[in-house]
Amino acid sequence: MNKEEIALIILKVTVDGQEAISIKIYKEGTTCRHGVGGLPEIGISAMSFFNNSVFFDTLIAKVPENLLEAPLNYEEETPNGYLEYVVAFYGDSKNGETGERAVWSKSTGIRAKLDHQSTFRDPILGFLDNFTMDAAELTNEWYFDVIMLSKYKMQSSTLPTETMIGQPKTEAEIHTHFSNYINMMLTSARNWSMADFSANKIYEREGKSYLGIIHDDRRSFRIDFIEMGNANEVNAPTAPEVDAEQKAETESNKKPWWKVW
Repeated sequence: MNKEEIALIILKVTVDGQEAISIKIYKEGTTCRHGVGGLPEIGISAMSFFNNSVFFDTLIAKVPENLLEAPLNYEEETPNGYLEYVVAFYGDSKNGETGERAVWSKSTGIRAKLDHQSTFRDPILGFLDNFTMDAAELTNEWYFDVIMLSKYKMQSSTLPTETMIGQPKTEAEIHTHFSNYINMMLTSARNWSMADFSANKIYEREGKSYLGIIHDDRRSFRIDFIEMGNANEVNAPTAPEVDAEQKAETESNKKPWWKVW
Protein backbone atom coordinates (compact mmCIF):
# COMPACT_ATOMS: atom_id res chain seq x y z
CA MET A 1 0.00 0.00 0.00
CA ASN A 2 1.34 3.46 -0.83
CA LYS A 3 0.42 6.96 0.36
CA GLU A 4 -1.56 7.78 -2.78
CA GLU A 5 -3.97 4.93 -2.03
CA ILE A 6 -4.70 5.99 1.57
CA ALA A 7 -8.04 7.70 2.24
CA LEU A 8 -8.43 7.18 6.00
CA ILE A 9 -6.12 7.36 9.02
CA ILE A 10 -7.22 5.89 12.35
CA LEU A 11 -5.34 6.43 15.61
CA LYS A 12 -6.29 5.01 18.97
CA VAL A 13 -4.72 4.63 22.40
CA THR A 14 -6.44 2.31 24.89
CA VAL A 15 -5.52 1.71 28.52
CA ASP A 16 -7.10 -1.26 30.29
CA GLY A 17 -10.21 -1.06 28.14
CA GLN A 18 -10.68 2.71 28.29
CA GLU A 19 -9.93 4.81 25.21
CA ALA A 20 -7.53 7.60 26.12
CA ILE A 21 -7.87 9.06 22.62
CA SER A 22 -9.44 8.04 19.33
CA ILE A 23 -9.09 9.97 16.06
CA LYS A 24 -10.29 9.26 12.52
CA ILE A 25 -9.22 11.56 9.70
CA TYR A 26 -10.50 11.08 6.17
CA LYS A 27 -8.86 12.47 3.07
CA GLU A 28 -12.22 13.88 1.98
CA GLY A 29 -12.36 15.97 5.15
CA THR A 30 -14.46 14.09 7.70
CA THR A 31 -12.81 14.21 11.12
CA CYS A 32 -13.80 12.32 14.28
CA ARG A 33 -12.30 12.46 17.74
CA HIS A 34 -12.77 11.93 21.43
CA GLY A 35 -10.24 12.18 24.20
CA VAL A 36 -6.97 13.96 24.91
CA GLY A 37 -4.63 11.09 25.79
CA GLY A 38 -5.37 10.47 29.44
CA LEU A 39 -7.92 8.79 31.68
CA PRO A 40 -10.68 8.76 32.70
CA GLU A 41 -12.06 8.49 29.17
CA ILE A 42 -13.57 11.72 27.85
CA GLY A 43 -17.21 11.08 27.01
CA ILE A 44 -17.57 13.96 24.54
CA SER A 45 -17.02 13.02 20.90
CA ALA A 46 -17.63 14.67 17.55
CA MET A 47 -17.65 14.16 13.82
CA SER A 48 -17.23 17.21 11.58
CA PHE A 49 -17.37 17.46 7.82
CA PHE A 50 -14.60 19.76 6.59
CA ASN A 51 -14.40 20.72 2.93
CA ASN A 52 -10.64 20.25 2.77
CA SER A 53 -7.92 17.71 3.47
CA VAL A 54 -5.62 19.88 5.59
CA PHE A 55 -5.58 17.52 8.59
CA PHE A 56 -5.08 14.47 6.39
CA ASP A 57 -2.36 16.01 4.22
CA THR A 58 -0.38 17.20 7.25
CA LEU A 59 -0.47 13.78 8.91
CA ILE A 60 0.18 11.63 5.86
CA ALA A 61 3.32 13.66 5.14
CA LYS A 62 4.75 12.36 8.43
CA VAL A 63 4.32 8.70 7.48
CA PRO A 64 7.45 6.90 6.18
CA GLU A 65 6.71 5.02 2.98
CA ASN A 66 8.52 1.90 4.23
CA LEU A 67 6.19 1.73 7.25
CA LEU A 68 3.22 1.15 4.93
CA GLU A 69 4.99 -1.83 3.40
CA ALA A 70 5.71 -3.52 6.74
CA PRO A 71 2.59 -3.82 8.93
CA LEU A 72 3.18 -4.83 12.54
CA ASN A 73 0.89 -6.55 15.05
CA TYR A 74 2.72 -6.98 18.36
CA GLU A 75 0.98 -8.29 21.46
CA GLU A 76 2.33 -9.62 24.72
CA GLU A 77 0.85 -11.09 27.88
CA THR A 78 -0.56 -8.31 30.07
CA PRO A 79 -0.98 -9.55 33.68
CA ASN A 80 -0.37 -6.01 34.99
CA GLY A 81 -2.82 -4.27 32.69
CA TYR A 82 -2.12 -2.93 29.23
CA LEU A 83 -1.45 0.02 26.97
CA GLU A 84 -2.45 -0.44 23.34
CA TYR A 85 -1.54 1.73 20.35
CA VAL A 86 -3.27 1.40 16.98
CA VAL A 87 -2.36 3.38 13.87
CA ALA A 88 -4.17 2.13 10.78
CA PHE A 89 -4.45 3.22 7.16
CA TYR A 90 -7.29 2.35 4.77
CA GLY A 91 -7.90 2.91 1.08
CA ASP A 92 -9.36 1.73 -2.22
CA SER A 93 -13.09 1.96 -1.58
CA LYS A 94 -15.13 -1.00 -2.82
CA ASN A 95 -18.45 0.85 -2.88
CA GLY A 96 -17.39 4.27 -4.17
CA GLU A 97 -17.92 5.94 -0.78
CA THR A 98 -15.03 7.88 0.77
CA GLY A 99 -16.42 8.67 4.23
CA GLU A 100 -17.98 6.74 7.11
CA ARG A 101 -19.94 4.47 4.71
CA ALA A 102 -16.90 3.36 2.76
CA VAL A 103 -15.95 -0.30 2.52
CA TRP A 104 -12.18 -0.48 2.13
CA SER A 105 -10.33 -3.17 0.19
CA LYS A 106 -6.83 -2.22 1.33
CA SER A 107 -5.39 -1.59 4.78
CA THR A 108 -2.15 -1.61 6.68
CA GLY A 109 -0.87 -0.30 9.98
CA ILE A 110 0.66 -0.94 13.38
CA ARG A 111 -0.79 -2.36 16.58
CA ALA A 112 1.20 -2.74 19.78
CA LYS A 113 -0.36 -4.05 23.00
CA LEU A 114 2.03 -3.77 25.92
CA ASP A 115 1.97 -4.74 29.56
CA HIS A 116 2.32 -1.80 31.95
CA GLN A 117 5.64 -3.30 33.01
CA SER A 118 6.75 -4.20 29.49
CA THR A 119 10.43 -4.30 28.64
CA PHE A 120 9.73 -4.18 24.89
CA ARG A 121 11.79 -1.47 23.20
CA ASP A 122 11.59 -0.65 19.53
CA PRO A 123 11.85 2.58 17.50
CA ILE A 124 8.31 1.95 16.26
CA LEU A 125 6.98 2.88 19.71
CA GLY A 126 8.47 6.33 19.31
CA PHE A 127 6.69 6.72 15.99
CA LEU A 128 3.36 5.56 17.45
CA ASP A 129 3.61 7.96 20.37
CA ASN A 130 4.74 10.99 18.34
CA PHE A 131 2.36 10.38 15.44
CA THR A 132 -0.63 10.11 17.77
CA MET A 133 0.41 13.25 19.64
CA ASP A 134 0.87 15.08 16.33
CA ALA A 135 -2.68 14.11 15.32
CA ALA A 136 -4.04 15.30 18.66
CA GLU A 137 -2.16 18.59 18.43
CA LEU A 138 -3.36 19.12 14.87
CA THR A 139 -7.01 18.73 15.89
CA ASN A 140 -6.80 20.33 19.34
CA GLU A 141 -8.37 23.67 18.41
CA TRP A 142 -11.26 21.99 16.59
CA TYR A 143 -11.84 19.61 19.53
CA PHE A 144 -11.78 22.60 21.91
CA ASP A 145 -14.64 24.12 19.91
CA VAL A 146 -16.49 20.81 20.26
CA ILE A 147 -16.04 20.89 24.05
CA MET A 148 -17.28 24.52 24.22
CA LEU A 149 -20.39 23.61 22.23
CA SER A 150 -21.07 20.61 24.45
CA LYS A 151 -20.53 22.45 27.74
CA TYR A 152 -21.83 25.96 27.00
CA LYS A 153 -23.91 25.49 23.80
CA MET A 154 -21.59 28.07 22.21
CA GLN A 155 -21.15 27.49 18.46
CA SER A 156 -17.74 28.66 17.24
CA SER A 157 -17.59 30.42 13.89
CA THR A 158 -14.82 28.01 12.82
CA LEU A 159 -16.65 24.83 13.79
CA PRO A 160 -18.19 23.29 10.66
CA THR A 161 -21.96 23.60 10.52
CA GLU A 162 -22.09 19.90 9.75
CA THR A 163 -20.89 18.69 13.13
CA MET A 164 -22.43 15.88 15.16
CA ILE A 165 -21.64 15.61 18.86
CA GLY A 166 -21.98 12.67 21.21
CA GLN A 167 -22.15 13.51 24.91
CA PRO A 168 -23.58 12.35 28.26
CA LYS A 169 -27.24 13.05 28.97
CA THR A 170 -26.94 15.17 32.11
CA GLU A 171 -25.30 18.54 32.68
CA ALA A 172 -23.48 17.15 35.72
CA GLU A 173 -21.87 14.40 33.61
CA ILE A 174 -20.94 16.87 30.87
CA HIS A 175 -19.32 19.12 33.48
CA THR A 176 -17.27 16.22 34.82
CA HIS A 177 -15.96 15.35 31.35
CA PHE A 178 -15.32 19.04 30.65
CA SER A 179 -13.27 19.35 33.84
CA ASN A 180 -11.28 16.22 32.99
CA TYR A 181 -10.63 17.56 29.49
CA ILE A 182 -9.34 20.89 30.84
CA ASN A 183 -7.15 19.14 33.37
CA MET A 184 -5.53 16.96 30.72
CA MET A 185 -4.88 19.93 28.47
CA LEU A 186 -3.30 21.91 31.31
CA THR A 187 -1.00 19.03 32.26
CA SER A 188 -0.08 17.76 28.78
CA ALA A 189 3.50 16.66 28.17
CA ARG A 190 3.76 18.97 25.17
CA ASN A 191 2.61 21.96 27.24
CA TRP A 192 -0.44 22.53 25.08
CA SER A 193 -1.95 25.97 25.57
CA MET A 194 -5.58 26.88 24.99
CA ALA A 195 -4.89 30.60 25.24
CA ASP A 196 -5.31 31.29 21.51
CA PHE A 197 -8.13 28.87 20.78
CA SER A 198 -10.77 31.62 20.81
CA ALA A 199 -8.76 34.12 18.74
CA ASN A 200 -10.57 35.61 15.74
CA LYS A 201 -13.71 33.63 16.51
CA ILE A 202 -17.29 34.55 17.21
CA TYR A 203 -19.49 32.27 19.29
CA GLU A 204 -23.23 32.02 18.62
CA ARG A 205 -25.92 31.05 21.08
CA GLU A 206 -29.68 31.56 20.79
CA GLY A 207 -29.28 34.17 18.07
CA LYS A 208 -26.71 36.25 19.94
CA SER A 209 -23.00 36.69 19.18
CA TYR A 210 -20.22 36.50 21.76
CA LEU A 211 -16.47 36.83 22.03
CA GLY A 212 -14.64 34.20 24.03
CA ILE A 213 -11.94 35.55 26.33
CA ILE A 214 -9.63 32.79 27.56
CA HIS A 215 -7.50 32.94 30.71
CA ASP A 216 -4.96 30.08 30.62
CA ASP A 217 -1.77 30.45 32.66
CA ARG A 218 -0.86 26.73 32.41
CA ARG A 219 -2.07 26.26 35.98
CA SER A 220 -5.75 27.15 35.60
CA PHE A 221 -8.29 27.87 32.88
CA ARG A 222 -11.30 30.13 32.50
CA ILE A 223 -13.27 31.41 29.51
CA ASP A 224 -15.61 34.40 29.62
CA PHE A 225 -18.25 34.78 26.90
CA ILE A 226 -18.97 38.46 26.32
CA GLU A 227 -21.88 39.56 24.18
CA MET A 228 -20.71 41.65 21.24
CA GLY A 229 -21.66 45.28 21.64
CA ASN A 230 -21.56 44.98 25.44
CA ALA A 231 -17.84 44.82 26.10
CA ASN A 232 -18.23 45.78 29.75
CA GLU A 233 -20.89 43.25 30.57
CA VAL A 234 -20.79 39.48 30.67
CA ASN A 235 -24.15 38.32 29.34
CA ALA A 236 -23.49 34.61 29.01
CA PRO A 237 -22.51 31.90 31.46
CA THR A 238 -18.88 32.33 32.50
CA ALA A 239 -16.84 29.19 32.83
CA PRO A 240 -15.67 28.40 36.35
CA GLU A 241 -11.93 28.42 36.78
CA VAL A 242 -10.49 24.92 36.53
CA ASP A 243 -7.16 24.21 38.21
CA ALA A 244 -4.63 21.63 37.07
CA GLU A 245 -5.19 18.28 38.80
CA GLN A 246 -8.60 19.46 40.12
CA LYS A 247 -11.22 16.71 39.94
CA ALA A 248 -14.97 16.96 40.43
CA GLU A 249 -16.51 14.90 43.22
CA THR A 250 -18.13 12.19 41.11
CA GLU A 251 -17.98 8.44 40.77
CA SER A 252 -15.81 8.77 37.65
CA ASN A 253 -12.98 10.20 39.71
CA LYS A 254 -12.69 6.99 41.69
CA LYS A 255 -11.18 5.39 38.56
CA PRO A 256 -7.40 5.40 38.11
CA TRP A 257 -6.06 8.65 36.65
CA TRP A 258 -3.68 7.72 33.83
CA LYS A 259 -1.63 10.06 31.73
CA VAL A 260 -0.42 8.36 28.58
CA TRP A 261 1.60 11.43 27.63
